Amino acid sequence: MNTKFFAVLGLLGLASLGLGGCASLSKSECLSADWQDIGVRDGASGRAEEYLIQHAKACSKVNVTPDRESWLDGRAQGLERFCVPYRAYQIGEQGAGFDVGICRGFDEGRLTEAHHKGIDVYRAGNAVDSIDSQIHSIRASLDQKDLEPKERERLVYRLGAAEYERRDAVNAYERARWRARDL
Repeated sequence: MNTKFFAVLGLLGLASLGLGGCASLSKSECLSADWQDIGVRDGASGRAEEYLIQHAKACSKVNVTPDRESWLDGRAQGLERFCVPYRAYQIGEQGAGFDVGICRGFDEGRLTEAHHKGIDVYRAGNAVDSIDSQIHSIRASLDQKDLEPKERERLVYRLGAAEYERRDAVNAYERARWRARDL
């Protein structure tokens, strides 16, 4: 249920992809390129057609021109993996955007619906995490030895209210996940 963990994990994964510099392909990848395979990879990652321009820029340094047709064929194969409801849901569940325009020719309505269900789960999970943080803070305040009785009473009341809010938020989270079961 810790959606922040998965969101951070996803961001770290994306960041690690960018550690190799700004080029979409290395020089050695350009020189030994299987453009269909690169297209499959790009399609499976949800890359737009315009991404081929990045490859052309990267490979121009070693005088290699991408094979556009092979790349497009591969990308179409990769999109078959990317443009599925469960993938759209996963992207939403991580709190990320989903450009349904990349999936032209697929069931765009179903993909959009799946992404929205993922976003609902993401938001509900964040609500639980936020309340958990409040509860932790209240408990830390209650651990202070020098609290005035009125302040302690106020914090105990706030803790009880937060615990009720948490139950409601957990129920909302579970309902959102339940609605997403039939992607």
